[in-house]
Amino acid sequence: LLPKGSLLETLLEQLGRVLAQLHSLAGRLSVERGAPPRQTWHAPPDVLHEFRQGMESSFGGREGAEASHAPQRSQHLRTCAERLVRYLPHSVPFEQRVLLLRSWLQEKHEAARNLPPVRIVIRRTHIFEDGLDQLVNADWRARFQVVFVNAHGRTEQGQDVGGLYLGEIGGAAFNPDYALFRTTESRLLYPNPEAAKYHAQTDVLFAFLGLVIGKAIYEGIVVEPCFAPFFVAKLLGRHNSYYDLQTLDPSLFTNLERLKHYDGDVSDLCCSFVANAADGSEVPLLPNGQNIAVTNENRFRYIYLLSDYKLNVELKSGCAAFMSGFNRLLEDKWLRMFGEDELQQIISGSSGGSVDVDDLQRNTQYSNCGPRDKIALDFFKAVSAMRPEHRIALLRFVTSCSRTPLLGFSHLVPPFTLHKVHIRSDNEKLPTASTCFNTLKLPTYSGWKVMKKKLEFVVEQGAGFDLD
Repeated sequence: LLPKGSLLETLLEQLGRVLAQLHSLAGRLSVERGAPPRQTWHAPPDVLHEFRQGMESSFGGREGAEASHAPQRSQHLRTCAERLVRYLPHSVPFEQRVLLLRSWLQEKHEAARNLPPVRIVIRRTHIFEDGLDQLVNADWRARFQVVFVNAHGRTEQGQDVGGLYLGEIGGAAFNPDYALFRTTESRLLYPNPEAAKYHAQTDVLFAFLGLVIGKAIYEGIVVEPCFAPFFVAKLLGRHNSYYDLQTLDPSLFTNLERLKHYDGDVSDLCCSFVANAADGSEVPLLPNGQNIAVTNENRFRYIYLLSDYKLNVELKSGCAAFMSGFNRLLEDKWLRMFGEDELQQIISGSSGGSVDVDDLQRNTQYSNCGPRDKIALDFFKAVSAMRPEHRIALLRFVTSCSRTPLLGFSHLVPPFTLHKVHIRSDNEKLPTASTCFNTLKLPTYSGWKVMKKKLEFVVEQGAGFDLD
């Protein structure tokens, strides 16, 4: 007999934990070292087909409409689909889980659509401070309406609906020079354990930045910050362990590996149960730890306690404050079906470092022109001829983010739009952008080479709404 009820749920939970650990271990392997392809973890096609039916019966669609004639079947499919993402999320392809996340978020948007917009005025010289002052008590489910004031005190033309501001604050507050975050050797971000030396009320600052990243996910906006895997694991409610230390401090991890496999008398190394804190002080890992020598018998306990201190204890305050803001908009069930690398992709988009021009052209919409008009053909010829760094800068100029949308440009919201602006001479006007609508306002230049030169000029300037 098959187990039912609570016994079935318990067995599924335990099975899910084992498979999650195997998936995590496999994720540390490179392809060269024998890492299995992603499809290895996917459920059989017939199971995935029923999963899609279950999701569509929950959120509508053709199958959902058909399922309404068989409510018992529909409920069974929904239950199975929910179990699959709860206990075996990696058995569902990443793209389908992302679409499920967006369906859940769309439901929340519908529930909040009658909320009045939150209007704020942001000085570009005080991106972080102005946002903190005006948004700390705001309802972040509402739409943002942001007016920027440039360094000369002039109000910029146009109005942002949050995308540009979220991108700008990512470049300001997450900058390691601001001292709220540090970077690993791989230049990935994590909370600075010494932030309190440079800022007052760090719990408020970290909570605000957690809200910023949560809002970006909530709105489907990709932003620049790339976080260290051990920090992303915290956002997923997971506890870091010894092997995660190699992403925080590779040198320390290497030394602990040597200690773990040391053949001689470990006490000769003169180590004790203390950790070097971020400020250089020594912190006992056990009561009176400075007087407890590390030996062959207790070295594994020392390794565990030291890695736990560096990954969990030392970062606890900043991570907890960040998560308090991050979780205000996002529910656990939305995120626990993703791994660390997958959540990072949701935050900051595809990491290929290039713009797929063909994909962009397939998914571009047009205003005041069409896809076969000269201006459109010249534009894509100009973009194709650009260096990769100029393509990325152009993407940032139009969308406020230099990383391509997750799952491609077909999922960019609002869609990338090309708007034709009539001019009489090439020197009359420069290209401008409405980042709130992902719209490039492109003058009718005489040829694609002139257009390429003008586009490269404006993206290199990095100006705001009022460059004209």
